Amino acid sequence: MLLVTAVTVISGSCERQKDDPLPGDPVPVELTLKQKEIVDSANKFAFDIFKPVIGETRGSENLMISPFSITSALSMVLNGAAGETFDAVRHTLRYDDKTLQEINETYLKLMEDMVPVDPRVVMEIANSVWVEKRLTVKQPYIDALKTWYLAEARNIDVTDPGAVDMVNNWIEEKTHDKIQDMLDYLSPDLAMLLINAIYFNGKWRYQFDTEDTQNRPFYITPGETVQVPMMYQEENFAVTGTANATLVELPYGQGNYSMVVMLPDEGVSLTEAAATLNSEEWAEWMHQLSYGTTEVQLSLPKFEYEYKRSLNDDLTRLGMGVAFDPYNADFSNITDQGIFISRVLHQTYIRTDEEGTEAAAATVVEFEFTSIPSTTVVNVNRPFLYFIRETTTGTIVFMGQVVDPR
Repeated sequence: MLLVTAVTVISGSCERQKDDPLPGDPVPVELTLKQKEIVDSANKFAFDIFKPVIGETRGSENLMISPFSITSALSMVLNGAAGETFDAVRHTLRYDDKTLQEINETYLKLMEDMVPVDPRVVMEIANSVWVEKRLTVKQPYIDALKTWYLAEARNIDVTDPGAVDMVNNWIEEKTHDKIQDMLDYLSPDLAMLLINAIYFNGKWRYQFDTEDTQNRPFYITPGETVQVPMMYQEENFAVTGTANATLVELPYGQGNYSMVVMLPDEGVSLTEAAATLNSEEWAEWMHQLSYGTTEVQLSLPKFEYEYKRSLNDDLTRLGMGVAFDPYNADFSNITDQGIFISRVLHQTYIRTDEEGTEAAAATVVEFEFTSIPSTTVVNVNRPFLYFIRETTTGTIVFMGQVVDPR
């Protein structure tokens, strides 16, 4: 959750001094009713996973997740799940009444339309599936990932000493080196990896003047302050209030993307403010922000940080536990071999300054074999028999023994 030290609505006007002409208006990304419902469901999942994470930290650390990255990766998982596992993953994503076809069509639509919609914003989305050499994958599953998620299909050998670097290098390339060293190891029981990577670089519609940035106090707690570089500008922004916080929307580029900052009221903790978050309230707040803009004196700190988290416990809490169960996970739409999800890793990066915001995220879903395809060692180092036969008729043509190979 981002903090703003001051958001004050004032009257009057101020003259804009910009070097660049302002971009045009947002370009609508048209969605069907079903696709809108899936986006709403994904937002519900976003708040359901975000609020407990905030509560767990109790406002003691920076954190950031990418719901779109997580749901993209788990939607690829959904395509391979069956039976109870399919129902559990779909419920966790809050897609209970949605068909797989509707979900897939929505994510393809979002990937194709969200990337080019604003020429002043760089938005890149990449997906990949990595198949370990011992896993026999059903071709329809790979075809579905390529068709609906534009995923790259790659082979991987877990015994290759360079396997970890190979995966990390792919993530680094797709996130412009912002997500680095995401994997520190691969399980020797690895069966498959599903990976989503996102890169975002947006310039503020109304950029801050670097000359107005000064070190100012930032209240980590009501009684503890630190000096941070605080940006400042007077501009027209959309502002609304909740029961215990103020929301201000800062648009990027032509306005298709924006940062909504939620500043808890004085005396209200981040956890208390986050407790009000849900998809219904969020929709109402976004509707209020659409009413128009008000002149605002805005102070916003510059910030840059990384965040990394295992999502196993979070997803289990939301109902996906069966997918992590080696004995009950059903991914028979991927393979006839026994596999389960061993871990879901999520890593993010963000930097916000006077020009705009650069952010990246990656989600890795690791599958392991339920029972490892065994490698039988046969060391013929003692006397043995042998038989040479014609296999279709069963005719034994030669038979013998070797006592001394010399």
